Amino acid sequence: MSNTVKTILVAIDPSPASQSAFLQALRLAASMQAKLVAVSVTPRYEGNMNRWKMSDANEQMSLPFKNCLEDAVKTSESLGQSVRTVHRVGDPVEEIVALAEEEGAGLLLMGYHRRSYLKRVFLGQTAAKIIGLSPCDVLLIPENGEVNFASILVGLDGSKYSMEAGQRALDLALSYGGEVHALTVLDVPVDRSLLYGVLDQARHKNFTALQVLAGQGEKLGVPVITELREGSPYENIVKYSEEKKIQLIVLGAYGRTALARILMGSVVERVAALSLLPTLVVKKLGCNGIRDLA
Repeated sequence: MSNTVKTILVAIDPSPASQSAFLQALRLAASMQAKLVAVSVTPRYEGNMNRWKMSDANEQMSLPFKNCLEDAVKTSESLGQSVRTVHRVGDPVEEIVALAEEEGAGLLLMGYHRRSYLKRVFLGQTAAKIIGLSPCDVLLIPENGEVNFASILVGLDGSKYSMEAGQRALDLALSYGGEVHALTVLDVPVDRSLLYGVLDQARHKNFTALQVLAGQGEKLGVPVITELREGSPYENIVKYSEEKKIQLIVLGAYGRTALARILMGSVVERVAALSLLPTLVVKKLGCNGIRDLA
């Protein structure tokens, strides 16, 4: 990914989480020699502001979003880097995704604040929709989180989407001198696990995926540690990341869809919400190298 990402798009707002995510975007842009674009979207107000006697309501609402873009420019200049800023008014999901398409972004960064355990169970509809609709990989960064690639965990479930995530993890580890931990979690319902051979078949299928990634890592000279566990996928992924002091979690997303409900409550969303680590959501590439729009 480090060799193919030419443009990084970071979505920011006045929150501290966005400010810390912007610093990580600067670091990545420098290491990947990529162009950095920062976007801030003022949500369109649909109500009547006349009763509040605010003739410049849109400008007043946009002020904090424009200010955070100005702060981003000052921060980048102080570090000897450059950033192009874009301010838009409208639906944040639509505007961010549209700009990612216009810029041909290879990576979209978003920060999110650390909340209580219960409140983190769901990231929120905005984040889920952006993940689902994004034409490129999405990197979710918790407040004050740092992006490092020395120890990368990728979740494999045997699907082509998770194998794409595995490829991205190998690419990053190769570029930054890191190692990859490949984890498969068998989540077979009790009633099915009692059927003859079902659990063994699941183990064989997923163990094969682990072997394939380990073999690719050996050819590239990237250390790959594999492990097979049973239980809840998202709980095991988070637990493993804590046990092994992982620095980045990489997961595959099922193509590109407007149906955000597919992501709501999924392994991707729950891991990103419950983990305190940056999570990279990989969007599948088509056979011709163009990002999958299906």
